[in-house]
Amino acid sequence: MAQVLKDEIRENIHKAALSEFYNKGYKSAAMRNIAQQAKIPTGLIYSYYKNKEALFNAVLLPVLYDWERILAVGEENETRHTNSEIYGLSKAETECILNLFEHRQEFIILIDKSQGTKYENERERFIKDIEEHLNKHRNDGMDDEIFIHVIASNFVDGLMQMMYHYKGKEWAVMILHKLSKMYLSGIGL
Repeated sequence: MAQVLKDEIRENIHKAALSEFYNKGYKSAAMRNIAQQAKIPTGLIYSYYKNKEALFNAVLLPVLYDWERILAVGEENETRHTNSEIYGLSKAETECILNLFEHRQEFIILIDKSQGTKYENERERFIKDIEEHLNKHRNDGMDDEIFIHVIASNFVDGLMQMMYHYKGKEWAVMILHKLSKMYLSGIGL
């Protein structure tokens, strides 16, 4: 019985932290607000998480990917344009992005609300990984790094708009397919 209670408390802390970090960002989030939302004393949080940073890391766990590795796995195992429901994305890339939609609040926190943490440059890192990936697969003969940066930045911005305005999985797949096709076919992928 005690273990069930502990799991329930941990889950309540996690839900409250997700809400607090989503609404206020890491810097402005307060452990006392998280405790209040979880309906526990503030000190009890520290029995489960060492500090605010550890709790933040736990909240982000479902969306922390090594994109460089994911993109490389997609290159090794998939034929682009044919084996995926989303234009130009491998099965591995598609699965990761669909997981991001399932955990869109966590992804929004990671990309837009993580100032003051080790993740505060995650948007730029994600864009850089996409740029490197696009440069490997281009066949348009153009050698313009700024153009690829613009495409990668706009793709991430489009993905974030989809996260903020999410209308369901089918909608997300349809819009992501259109977005990918527009960007990737335009640069010769």
